[in-house]
Amino acid sequence: MSIRHLLFDLDNTLYPSSSAIDAGITRRMMEFVASFLALPMDAAADLRKKRMPLYGTTLEWLRIEHKLTDVEEYFSYVHPVTEASELTPDKKLRPFLISLGLPMTILTNAPRVHADTVLDFFDIKDLFESIHDIETNKLIGKPHEEAYMNAVKWGGHSLEDTLFFDDHAKYTKGYTAIGGKSVLVGDTGAGYGEPKTKDKAGSKTADGWDRSDPEAVAHIKSIYEIPELLDRLE
Repeated sequence: MSIRHLLFDLDNTLYPSSSAIDAGITRRMMEFVASFLALPMDAAADLRKKRMPLYGTTLEWLRIEHKLTDVEEYFSYVHPVTEASELTPDKKLRPFLISLGLPMTILTNAPRVHADTVLDFFDIKDLFESIHDIETNKLIGKPHEEAYMNAVKWGGHSLEDTLFFDDHAKYTKGYTAIGGKSVLVGDTGAGYGEPKTKDKAGSKTADGWDRSDPEAVAHIKSIYEIPELLDRLE
């Protein structure tokens, strides 16, 4: 397996899910959903959990099923200008990414303003060839094929030479389904750091996200395991 390009999800991938911003984004998203649908928080959460398997993002669900039109209102509520205060500094991240020595691209289902906030906070924006956010992809994000292919082809790369990293199995499975090679990042509970050879029991998060992906080439706890992983895959 010859890897010449790394494609990264942003949130909970380039930084761990233990960061306060993860809970902050989830809380604000659910507050918006509850307000927009005029439902109590519990009812809104239950409805979202039920419908999300059919969609790539909460925004896609709200636009298609509930006719949300003010996308900027949604983005500004979920990603306020103060959200950088919820991130935890990581001085090792920039030199680590540089040490990988490979072209890198960002593919996120968040808006560009959020991507800029995170990348500027860690001082790593200049390390990426391009940033493909949900607005760049015309609000059609992962796991839609177009979103992946836009990010892969932009720099002249291919599915064959690109390795994709994401913390959600829905998105790693989406990439694998179009012929790509993906790595599940985070506390998945199965097969950390080892190429996957068989399915293992997984689980789901409280909001219904699938945490297991037997088709991923590996499960790693954090991106800091990438050098060892690349050595094994090569």
